[in-house]
Amino acid sequence: MKELLPRKLLLIAAFVVIWSCEKSTVPEDQYPITEIDFAFLQASNKLFISVRASSGYQGGSLDSVMVLWKGIGASNTADTLRLMDDGTNGDMISKDQVFSRKFSNGSGLKNTISSTAKDSIYFSILALYSGKKLTQESIFLLGNIRPKLGSVFVPDTVNRPTSNPDPNVVNTVEFSVTASVTDPNGQDDIKRVFFRSYHVGLDSMMNGGNPILLLDDGGTNGSGDLQKGDGSYTTTVSLTENAKTGTYHWTFEAQDQSNAYSDTVKKILVVQ
Repeated sequence: MKELLPRKLLLIAAFVVIWSCEKSTVPEDQYPITEIDFAFLQASNKLFISVRASSGYQGGSLDSVMVLWKGIGASNTADTLRLMDDGTNGDMISKDQVFSRKFSNGSGLKNTISSTAKDSIYFSILALYSGKKLTQESIFLLGNIRPKLGSVFVPDTVNRPTSNPDPNVVNTVEFSVTASVTDPNGQDDIKRVFFRSYHVGLDSMMNGGNPILLLDDGGTNGSGDLQKGDGSYTTTVSLTENAKTGTYHWTFEAQDQSNAYSDTVKKILVVQ
């Protein structure tokens, strides 16, 4: 019995040491900045950033969350914008610990994204916990960028040809319509360039409402295009003596391989 007593005492002492060590171990907080997201809303030319931020970290409470926006240059001087969790400025749900902001890619922003940009964008998330700064760097690829219509040429006025006295012959007049188009993802990303024709007086779409294609084919398909692959798209329009006179609205668009559309350009043609 005398030999068993010291063994019991040793076991009890070991248990106490282990228990005291476990009791004093404090689990580390997980890093509080997670789920960073970015989107370029091309249709409205706005930028959207969101991040999930814990309400507390290492004993400090969350004061604010900001984005340090550098745009397409990692060495740019950052724009500093506060992210919100109150359901405003693009934030969807108030007090869900997801801080967001939708902001204009335009005036007031030093680091705008140009229409020709196609590479990475850079920004950091800055969170303040009781005055302590925590940052998280982020890099996103812009991905697909919509095509952009440049100059569009349509004559202001075209005279309908007079009727031919020979009933078997129809007089026509031809003219070219051109549109310059660029795509930051490469000219090969342009799927089609086209316009639709609307007659104001008749309140109806011409050509059955179907798009009329412009081509950048060097004229091999009768488009009247001068040089293949130069970004200038052309079609030759034939106006017959039977065409309807009046005012036409021609709405031009470009579409890329991802089925994203450019902004529209409207031109007015008067046939008299």
